[in-house]
Amino acid sequence: MTMSGRLTRLARTRQMYTGEPFQVSRQALHGGDNRHPIPDATGSQAHLEAEILAKLGGGGQWWSHPLGIARVRPGFGAALVELDGHTTFSSGTLYPRSAHALDKLLPCAEPDVQVSGVVGLRVAGIDGADLHLTLSGASSRVVLRGIPGTRWEELLDERWHRYEEAGFPPLWRSGSLTEYEKAHISGYGESWRAERDLDWIGSALLRRIALFHTSGSAYSTRSWITGDEWIFELDTVLDAPPGHDDFLNRLLEPVWGPALRIDRCHCSCDAPRDPDDRFHLRQCTFHLTHRDQPLGGLQLRFRHGHAVYGSDVRTTLRKLGSPLKWLDRVLPAHRPDARASTGRRTPAEPLETESR
Repeated sequence: MTMSGRLTRLARTRQMYTGEPFQVSRQALHGGDNRHPIPDATGSQAHLEAEILAKLGGGGQWWSHPLGIARVRPGFGAALVELDGHTTFSSGTLYPRSAHALDKLLPCAEPDVQVSGVVGLRVAGIDGADLHLTLSGASSRVVLRGIPGTRWEELLDERWHRYEEAGFPPLWRSGSLTEYEKAHISGYGESWRAERDLDWIGSALLRRIALFHTSGSAYSTRSWITGDEWIFELDTVLDAPPGHDDFLNRLLEPVWGPALRIDRCHCSCDAPRDPDDRFHLRQCTFHLTHRDQPLGGLQLRFRHGHAVYGSDVRTTLRKLGSPLKWLDRVLPAHRPDARASTGRRTPAEPLETESR
């Protein structure tokens, strides 16, 4: 294979993990360290990226891409996160994803109680549809890219005045960590330290966010943190390839994936069930930990069963602009009553990745 052909193959693989345009992936790999084609983040950069994924990936809404993030461009000491255009709530009302992101991320204080949003998050600048975020006292940088026409200044000002009027002091313009934020960290010391052990997981997944779209079959994805474990719950329906083996194999790929290994698992793919049970739900649970260090863990719950959020989910996702090819795979239009899928590949198929 020629050098150019090999670079093309590598760029397409990186695309699968990040969702970047092909030329962006190719340029990122050209002349770089191909032993680490998706660079890891450390320290405050990993912390900022993990906090952003935790706040934006909680679920409860619908987006055109899993977790409401269209793609990411990971770099050394920075990352660019491209947001979906809109989200929708149970009422069906459309709401700009950029505004929704600020509602989740911007820190404000509930005096004598806690700080909501990301403790220490600061706005470092605005450049058109790009909002530059950092952490107080750190050099970390994440750029949130809204859709064309996003007016970050107006959205920020609106929230600043709203929080002030409600008696919740907004904090993201402070030059240093506020007393509210210091008190929050002190008051939640144990959970704060446990979550810092999960920063590497949140950052690693954010930098590989497209896997949930390209290599997963879930029409609904959400996450939360419990103790020392970051939990992701993924719901799928019948005949929605690929199964959990594909997602796991790509996540655990030694060169492209983070330093994860399966610690223990319970797979219910082969468990007998009553074919007439319309409400049967099976779950395959995988607990993953760092390959070399005693840090926090990742739990993946692959749930296979009848679509649990109503028959209008496909319509909702289509209105939000979900790619039709992906939608036809995860929620086939011709199978509105799809039942539980094992999610398994039989026999195993080779992965289209290339390692060095």
